[in-house]
Amino acid sequence: MVILAAGAPLAAALMAPGVLPLPIGIAAAGPSPTAIIAATAQVDRGKTLFAMHCAKCHGEQGEGGQDEGQEAPRIIGNPSPIKGHKTAQALFDFVRSEMPFDAPGSLDAQVYWDVLAFILDANRLLPPDTNLGPENAASIKVSD
Repeated sequence: MVILAAGAPLAAALMAPGVLPLPIGIAAAGPSPTAIIAATAQVDRGKTLFAMHCAKCHGEQGEGGQDEGQEAPRIIGNPSPIKGHKTAQALFDFVRSEMPFDAPGSLDAQVYWDVLAFILDANRLLPPDTNLGPENAASIKVSD
C-alpha cells in the first residue's frame, strides 16, 4: 500500500513499486454501463452521439426507457442485450433501418457506426483499438 504525504505528487505514487494504474475508462469499482473500454476517438464520438440521438428513448445509460408511449429496450448491460444479432454488420443493418424510432434511417452512416462502436464497447463486444465500419463489421461477432 502506498500512502502519500500531504502535498506529495500523485505521479510519484503511480511510479511506486507495486502500484498499477487502471486502464483509461475503468474505475476501481468496475466500469459503469457507459464506461469507455476501447478508448478510441470513434467510441468517444459515439458516446456523445448516443446522448444526442438515442438516450431519449433508451436511457442515459442504455438501460431502456419509454418515450411517447413507446417502450425502448435496454441496449447496454450484462448480460448483453444486443446479442440477437450475429455480427456488428447485422446490428448496423437493423439499427439503420429502424432507428431513430421517429425517423428511421435519417442519420448519416458514420453516425450509426460511431453510436454502434460506443454500444458494442459498452457491452464489451468491440475489440480493443477497433474503429468500426463496413470494412470490418461482418467479422466482429456480437453473438454466436
